[in-house]
Amino acid sequence: MRRLSSLVACRELAGLVASKRALSCGRKPAVHRQTLEGCVRPERPFRRGLGEHGRVHFAGQNRRLFSSQSGGEGHPESSGRQPAVSVVGIPDFITWIRCKVILLFIELFFRQDVTSEEFERGVKQAVVHISDMMSRGQYAWMRRVVSKEMVKHIEERCKSLTKDQREQLAISVDDIIFVLPEDVSVVFDDYGRTFCFIVLRFWLLSTNEGPDDPEGTKLFKVASSEDGSPQKKLATVVYEFQRELRRGASPDWMVTTVWHWHWKQSE
Repeated sequence: MRRLSSLVACRELAGLVASKRALSCGRKPAVHRQTLEGCVRPERPFRRGLGEHGRVHFAGQNRRLFSSQSGGEGHPESSGRQPAVSVVGIPDFITWIRCKVILLFIELFFRQDVTSEEFERGVKQAVVHISDMMSRGQYAWMRRVVSKEMVKHIEERCKSLTKDQREQLAISVDDIIFVLPEDVSVVFDDYGRTFCFIVLRFWLLSTNEGPDDPEGTKLFKVASSEDGSPQKKLATVVYEFQRELRRGASPDWMVTTVWHWHWKQSE
């Protein structure tokens, strides 16, 4: 198995891939990462409907789950007016360049639109949906969009949370303030299949009763609450999206890694 990968350092996920004859970060794979050798094409995750523009559907659904517009029907909404957020830092430039080059390679060679606003709306919808199911404890409903191994891992991680802590996992579209790729990989396996893995970090506002996520405060600062509402904190979540790139393969994406800052606080 050959791997074309951005050489990205990600502390929490400490090397996300185990592969043969691979060009990668050279780190040990995470325990919960789905390996390609045992990979079976998963159930149908979120996808873009053929001939449709500006929206992403979860396959197997008869209607759009979430509106791409703030305040649209179907997705959880953030409560109250959002506080002012200022930029105090910049992302790692080398990481950004490496990821950008491979994303452009994917677009040019495989004709996959992975840098568009539509793709970003789609991954945000996936995060909203998955975090909402986590907060409700409805893990079985994630299997449309999350790998079976990852669903089991999520359920185990959430067992240690109180009901209030679990409910704080829910993310609304308005809470997300920034999205950035942390690792992009193209994997060629021994059976002639080609897979794409995109690891994204989402910076967001949270009402979690704890300290700010250090990864969040590197880039942003949240203004103090002046109307007596709970002070919003900075948090990040990391999601990995996978799909097969072979011509004729399903156009659906599957979430194969989920990590929430809230989990780390509960350890």
